[in-house]
Amino acid sequence: MTAGDDRSDLRHESNPYVGPRPFRQAEATRFFGRDAEAQHVMNSWINERVTILHGPAAIGKTSLLRAGVLPVLAQQPKIDLLPVGGLGCEVSRPPVIPAAYNGYTFTLLSRWARFGEPLAPGMSISDFLLARSAVLPESSEPPSLLVAIDHFEELFTAFPARQSEREEFVDQIAAALRDIPTLKLLIVINDEHLTKLDSPFLPHYIRLDALTSEEALSAITRPLAGTGLAFSAGVAEELVERLSTVDYTNVAGDSVSLRHDEIQPLFLQIICTDIWSSLEPDAELINTDLLRSFGDVNRALARYYDSAIRTVQLETRETEERLRSWIESSFITEHGTRGTAYRGLLTTAGMPNRVADAFAEAHIITAEYRARSTWYQLSHDRMIAPTQEANRAWRASRGLDITPPTSSVTPEALISAAEMALAAGNFPSAQRYAAGVIEQYRDSGDTRRLGYALTSRASIARAEGDFRTAERYLQDALSEFTVLQDQELIARTLSALADVSFADGDYGKAKELQREAVDRLPSYVDAMIGLGYAEWYFGSPADAEATFALALGRSAGAGRASGGRGQVLAELAEYDTALANLNPALDSVLPPEEEVDARSARALALTGLGRDEEADRELAAARRQAPDRGRTHRRAGRIAAMRKQNALAIAEFKQALDAEPPLPPWDESNARRFLTQLQGTKS
Repeated sequence: MTAGDDRSDLRHESNPYVGPRPFRQAEATRFFGRDAEAQHVMNSWINERVTILHGPAAIGKTSLLRAGVLPVLAQQPKIDLLPVGGLGCEVSRPPVIPAAYNGYTFTLLSRWARFGEPLAPGMSISDFLLARSAVLPESSEPPSLLVAIDHFEELFTAFPARQSEREEFVDQIAAALRDIPTLKLLIVINDEHLTKLDSPFLPHYIRLDALTSEEALSAITRPLAGTGLAFSAGVAEELVERLSTVDYTNVAGDSVSLRHDEIQPLFLQIICTDIWSSLEPDAELINTDLLRSFGDVNRALARYYDSAIRTVQLETRETEERLRSWIESSFITEHGTRGTAYRGLLTTAGMPNRVADAFAEAHIITAEYRARSTWYQLSHDRMIAPTQEANRAWRASRGLDITPPTSSVTPEALISAAEMALAAGNFPSAQRYAAGVIEQYRDSGDTRRLGYALTSRASIARAEGDFRTAERYLQDALSEFTVLQDQELIARTLSALADVSFADGDYGKAKELQREAVDRLPSYVDAMIGLGYAEWYFGSPADAEATFALALGRSAGAGRASGGRGQVLAELAEYDTALANLNPALDSVLPPEEEVDARSARALALTGLGRDEEADRELAAARRQAPDRGRTHRRAGRIAAMRKQNALAIAEFKQALDAEPPLPPWDESNARRFLTQLQGTKS
């Protein structure tokens, strides 16, 4: 290795810009341009009971808190500062959450607790903070207790079905503010979720906007102090000008440049990181020539996009040409705006779902969850032009047509139109567009894409509730994938067919289809979980328990498998083992109906262990989430019967048998058997 190589590696490692991630507290010496905002937030946090810092996503709220506010706050006297808290499910937790614990409370307190500090079951926010204050040194004037909860929008996104726990958590925050006069709370939340925050207190709001030109200039130039590098005269100012200018293509096809007064910190970091990485080992000045080569915002974002394309290509083995065309045709409309794509049974806009997952991981697209469905869109409007520019350059370098197909009759455009119609609930139009895609791929003889198109048509039918049509198109897709002898696609299509049969109430058929999918692809954990549920609903809980255990053996973190196994074990009166499975399942993100069922099963297991008070709370939570669910009534009947409350048990079993949708066969048989026994006892 040469000395130049050493200097290049050293420069790469000492990059003063952090790129597209948030700043850490240890990087405060690199964080510039937010001095006024940091002082404002700190003063409000110290002096107000509740401060809410809000702004658009990726505007720099977390960076401001960690690298701007906390380092200055640490120098203030009479301050008791806890670690920054959060509510998301990515936090590391013990394998079993303590009984009767609010999941949001447990997550928050786990972040606040000292390493290895145990959390007592059922501990509230007030309990935790009061216990902590009791061990602080005595003084004539107690210090202000400052706590912050970052990414507070996770209250609405981390566990979307837990409405009752959400309300209880907000009540706990309000109680802590009443109980602890020295408590000062800072909440950091995205604008899109701000209106959902029904606060029981009167907060002081601080909105964080993008950087001004002066702030951006500081964020660009001041991190270079001590690096031996500097900007030539006027170059940093020119970079600020470029960051504030956005190029659009209007409906008429004309290029339009618009200058904004504010600059996005995310893009500033991306372009500065890109410039730094391009420097020669012995460079001392960032001059106009370097800015001309690496200081174009769209080009920097285009290089960021190119890097993501290469990463996704290596991960998914899809062709680079197809990945680029998919992003552009699916997520950029003909008017140059962001489009959306629906995540179907196997595909998203005609591409395997694993591709969408990989692009989401790379922050090129983002997911939005609505009406129990997943939709994707481009991560930011500013990514539109760089994406188009990168794709044009890539095609030109390979002698391809630099203009992607834009005709309204291309399959890609028809898929996009179908998904836009589906998003609007216009099922007839969605069906027509999807039919056009199928026809074009059938005419072209593209068997694989025809199969994907058929599964997309099935997804539309299933969303509409037309199970017969969904089954027919999935069978057609299965025929196409069988011609290809693609065992993975065959297995996934069989599993999708099973899901349709399950949703239609044909549990025996679902069981056979899932078993065939597992036989073809033994590593397919989702099919194993589907098989377990089908076996149980069809009437074989012991077989289901073994299948769920097998799925957990393949994927120990499979929350649905743990939840299914815990439910079955509760029905089989193996209460301790049931709780050991249900607790981590409820700690994960379950589909709403499965979460409700896991709660009622946990109530049943707690009753069997004599923990009636905890069981009542869990059953009440299940009822609040889905008041009319038949399985909840059936388990409530069993709980009442275990407590010798026969009249209540009879009423619950009758409600269970009258519920809509009707109980699955095993549940119905169980309810009728207990009801017959109770009525015989009563007579």
